[in-house]
Amino acid sequence: MANADFVDLFKKYPNRNAELRAVAKSAYEFGKTVAQEADAALGSGMHEHAIGRQKSYLDYLETLVEAIHAKPIPDLPATHPTGFNINLAEPYVMFVQDINGEQVPLNEQTELLAQYWMLTAVELAQSQSASMAGSLTEFDYKRAVNNIGVMRKLLTEMTARPVLDLPETALPGAGLIAPTSAAFAK
Repeated sequence: MANADFVDLFKKYPNRNAELRAVAKSAYEFGKTVAQEADAALGSGMHEHAIGRQKSYLDYLETLVEAIHAKPIPDLPATHPTGFNINLAEPYVMFVQDINGEQVPLNEQTELLAQYWMLTAVELAQSQSASMAGSLTEFDYKRAVNNIGVMRKLLTEMTARPVLDLPETALPGAGLIAPTSAAFAK
């Protein structure tokens, strides 16, 4: 089977676990917020207030994962299986508006963070637990906790690196050429 492209992940996923839907949708929505951060237009990284906001989202998601895992599987013989599809169909905006009103792509660290949020949402949506009436299997729980840890590590790395001061003349997609006398003669 060929590898799926990231954009192919944006779709509706079948699901029978109402609580799991809420957790997956939260991860998806948190990923959507990354492009809304003003810092997404920076050349790299995010400022501490944006990183703090993302950390609070991770704390919230971790609380949801812990709560759903701690619950027993509901006994619902009259109503299970009932479909609670997970709608992750609206693609993320991978461009943001800079102070001049120009559309610029997200910086790579911010884009990676958004992608990890989406991957976490899809991993939950396609987990074995999606077919259960509730709760999370031990494997799905460990996978979710691991994915949260990966995002925490990325935020820690972003915190350790200062935001780069890239010249505003380095516009994305600009046809930059080596400074030669022939180039300046034009």
